[in-house]
Amino acid sequence: MKRAFVLINCDIGSEESVIGELKHLENISEVQGTFGAYDIVAKVESVKPETLQQTITDHIRKLEHIRSTLTLTEVEESDTESKMAELIPDVIPEEKKPKEQPREQNYQDEDDEDEDDFSASKKRRYKDVYKRRYRDNV
Repeated sequence: MKRAFVLINCDIGSEESVIGELKHLENISEVQGTFGAYDIVAKVESVKPETLQQTITDHIRKLEHIRSTLTLTEVEESDTESKMAELIPDVIPEEKKPKEQPREQNYQDEDDEDEDDFSASKKRRYKDVYKRRYRDNV
């Protein structure tokens, strides 16, 4: 069964008469007055999508005192599942796989041959600051 929700704006003061008219139309299962941007919400149900469209365009929108409508159609579950299956593949291609995590380097007091003196002294300084700052918490 196809369903749609029609949000309706109508003339000021005509809400109750429009709700009464909507309740008597075929294929409308629920009608509710609302506060906010829209005055009325109508739930339309039909087996055929053509009948649903005809009810909205030929019957609801042509009622007296209706100024504008916004129609929200329901998404079928089977369509959603198949679209999601297309978006999310079962196997991640090689080029999309995450790279290996970088290995933690063990910064000891040993200096690497290719490092200059500045970076080695910087490492020692940060290590000393770290020890002083966190030694009480260890």
